[in-house]
Amino acid sequence: MTYFREAVVNTQELLDLLVKCENKIQTRIKIGVNSKMPSRFPPVVFCTPKELGGLSMLSVGHISIPQSDLRWSKQIDVGSTHFCSRTSHDEDQLILILYRYIMPWEAEFIDSQRVWTEYALKRQEANTQNKRLTLDDLEDSWDRGIPRIDTLFQKDRHVLAYDKEWRKLTNAQRSDLNQVPNRHFTSWWSPTIDRANVYVGFQVQLNFTGIFMHGKIPTLKISVIQIFRAHLWLKIRESVVLDLCQVFDQELDALEVETVQKETIHRRKSYKMNSSCADILLFAAYKWNTSKPSLLADSKDVIDNTTSEKYWIGVQLRRGD
Repeated sequence: MTYFREAVVNTQELLDLLVKCENKIQTRIKIGVNSKMPSRFPPVVFCTPKELGGLSMLSVGHISIPQSDLRWSKQIDVGSTHFCSRTSHDEDQLILILYRYIMPWEAEFIDSQRVWTEYALKRQEANTQNKRLTLDDLEDSWDRGIPRIDTLFQKDRHVLAYDKEWRKLTNAQRSDLNQVPNRHFTSWWSPTIDRANVYVGFQVQLNFTGIFMHGKIPTLKISVIQIFRAHLWLKIRESVVLDLCQVFDQELDALEVETVQKETIHRRKSYKMNSSCADILLFAAYKWNTSKPSLLADSKDVIDNTTSEKYWIGVQLRRGD
């Protein structure tokens, strides 16, 4: 792509070949997670910057975001300027396109002539003042020009940067490059990959946790088991209960609470989802008016003359929809 540049835009066969290769790369990543379902891998997984946990992939041909991924978005972007669309959509929603980040050869040659002319002037001025050029002097043109200005300051100046970085790699380093996606990537995107609404099958709960998985995703399963080893899920739930007790102790007068009592609960409570029991008991300083059982989101509670001197709270942690 960086070599042919304008030829890619004007050669349909070459563009189709690059699109095919892009599909193979994405398929290889999906196979590494043991799933090729498109709904598990929206464009955001591939195109998100590395700083945010993505792969920083720049698309060659798939510039349009699928309509199914635009259900929650109403933003409208400008029309496409390069390449062809391979997905169905009603609005011109675009993702990053590789060609927009590559300068055409004609502009590259003109810019290179300017950069090297400026370098010659700066070097002549430095020699006149009997000093050496620094990075600050060449910061604006460091990675520009043909060849690049930074090649002058490499230890192996006669070897291209790509050639040096690849052929001096060990076999272990090369094999590590093929491990995509790795555990960190799979764990980071697990809320997107492991969703109930993208898989038709049985829901599986991991042992000693409140984590539910949909489908067989061994890479993610190994990562989660490794993270929550040594009953970490139980310890997290216990810490949440202790934090709640501390908050209630600080608000006794405001809540009209006499005492806060933490119950001793069996460790199975942390991952048993079909039943519950009290983790915290609140004893009232006076009598509380109570309502009929209702959900937390209900706004029309029915409060009669029923009162109570106790209030119990059960804490249950769950991960997965």
